[in-house]
Amino acid sequence: MNKKLLYSTIACAMLSFTSCNDFLDVEPPSGFTPEYVFSSEEEAKALMTKMYSAMTEDGMYGSTLANSLNTNTDVEMSSFKNNTVAATGADIGCFDSKPYWNTLNSTWNNMYSVINYANDFLHEMENSSLFSLQIKEEGPTEIQQMYGEVKTLRAMLYLDLIRTWGDVVFVTEPSKSTDDFFSVGVTERNKILEYLIDELIDVEPMMKYAADLDYGVERASREYCQALIGQLALYRGGWSLRPDKENPDNVGYMERGDNFEHYYDIAITYLGKVIKENKHDLKQSYEELWYNECNWTTANNDDVIFAIPMLKSVTSRYGYNVGVTIAGDKHEYGSASNYLHYCGTYMFTFDGDDLRRDVTCAPYKYDKNLNQEMDMGIAGMGVGKWSKLKMKSPLGSSSGAGTGINSIRMRFADVLLMYAEAVNERFGPRDDAKEAMKRVRRRAFDSSLWASKVESYVESLNSEDDFFKAIMDERKWEFGGESIRKYDLARWNKYSEVIYNLYFEMINWGLVANGTYIPGIEKVPENIYYKSVPDPEHPDRTILDIVGIEKEEFGTGKPAGYQTLAYAIGWRVLNSETQQFETLKEISWSFRGFINLNNDKSVKPSDPLRYLCPYPSQVITDHRGAIQNYYGY
Repeated sequence: MNKKLLYSTIACAMLSFTSCNDFLDVEPPSGFTPEYVFSSEEEAKALMTKMYSAMTEDGMYGSTLANSLNTNTDVEMSSFKNNTVAATGADIGCFDSKPYWNTLNSTWNNMYSVINYANDFLHEMENSSLFSLQIKEEGPTEIQQMYGEVKTLRAMLYLDLIRTWGDVVFVTEPSKSTDDFFSVGVTERNKILEYLIDELIDVEPMMKYAADLDYGVERASREYCQALIGQLALYRGGWSLRPDKENPDNVGYMERGDNFEHYYDIAITYLGKVIKENKHDLKQSYEELWYNECNWTTANNDDVIFAIPMLKSVTSRYGYNVGVTIAGDKHEYGSASNYLHYCGTYMFTFDGDDLRRDVTCAPYKYDKNLNQEMDMGIAGMGVGKWSKLKMKSPLGSSSGAGTGINSIRMRFADVLLMYAEAVNERFGPRDDAKEAMKRVRRRAFDSSLWASKVESYVESLNSEDDFFKAIMDERKWEFGGESIRKYDLARWNKYSEVIYNLYFEMINWGLVANGTYIPGIEKVPENIYYKSVPDPEHPDRTILDIVGIEKEEFGTGKPAGYQTLAYAIGWRVLNSETQQFETLKEISWSFRGFINLNNDKSVKPSDPLRYLCPYPSQVITDHRGAIQNYYGY
């Protein structure tokens, strides 16, 4: 590593650590040569935390990777009212973002900046005397842990690059001043995934478990490495959108890599390790899990396996742009403006007894006096998992972003469901796959309902296809608002089918609500009724009593004393020019990069959906012809 580069990195680290009081509050190295930094564990660790610090910024896991890149799905959704391309190029929600969208360029640069930190760190560590001594010791030692930790973080970053762009530039060595980095093209994504899987398999035995780390699950641990191996393997074994190299204007085609069974076997092995080693569980209730996250408290032995540590009052938009909207005034919680919304049909897919529904879905917002107001629509419902109002120690009346709520990258529930999926793919709904799903559902329902909602439900899934469909549903209910649905749908090759069906489902809901008979659809939530009632926990505030959300309430009519929110009945509107009723524009154009009012008679559910982003214009320019866009961008 160039000494000047090392100095710059450390100086940046000094600036980043000034306001932190947890893992990131570490004294930076006091010397500026590689020899000094890697002369002790403390100095090396202080440099490593620069990676963590950089990942907290808005351009990465503090915001962009939390809400800006969440393409429309049957869970998270953005709405578009017309067929006009946004001047900024930010139309990722309808599968039509443009190369000149600034967010793409900044995200690309931010991620490669952290990868460069990782490459520098690993190179200097591998050439240090400290590493040569400890790598031979019976471990895991702290140096061995950090070595595996940085490789694990680098693999996580590359996975997110691949999930966003497909084939990407792949570098694992430090950049030198003599390197012509901008002549480098992209590497085929399966080769990257294979490299990362093999690399993590090598370092996994030398890593420590979260319970043995000084900051627990706020550091990449052995169990996170194991889980990430499994996750990488599922992406290598799954489907992805591929470019038509002969015709860049073509959307491309979906393809599954060869030898995919081998990678499902790897997933079974390493996800199985996380389960068998019993370092994590689901003992906290679903409500407790998210309440604790909003209060900066994460157990090292429960659901959360790895969370990027954020800086309170400095970084993270969870609870601010991802959460429940709160009007700012003089109350101690400050404002919140939710940018991440749920699809209008999502809440109604839950079982009415599922305890996750009312934690996940917030069909309300708060006024300046902290009274609840309705907040429901095609794409208008908040994410209840994160809320400033859950904070026991509020951040203050002037607070906005910078909530300090961690960015969770892996949960044990995810491991259980990925394991069940992998086993089912290879062997069908084997007993261990069923038990993994049952463990997730037991937390979702009161124990009095386990016989029917857990045991009978799971045991009835006796075919591979039925069990897979149940996995699709379970992940939809478990991870709402966590921004992973688009990636699941893509690797399953189900994205286009789901969006196709969702488009027509929303159209049909509007028709049925307005009196049209549609076979297979008996009742829909045509109207929602609500009234304000005293908040039993805060007598000076009001909350909403909402009627019309439960399926048995559909079509029952307005109760006395309640107000009406036109729901599915409002999904058909009168065109003032033609005097004909038509589907709401937010439905007709929200998926316009795939299916819309103009092409819905020709699109098939098997057509490829352009879920990948274009390479940023600046990246194409910088790489001087070594990189080009496909997929019709």
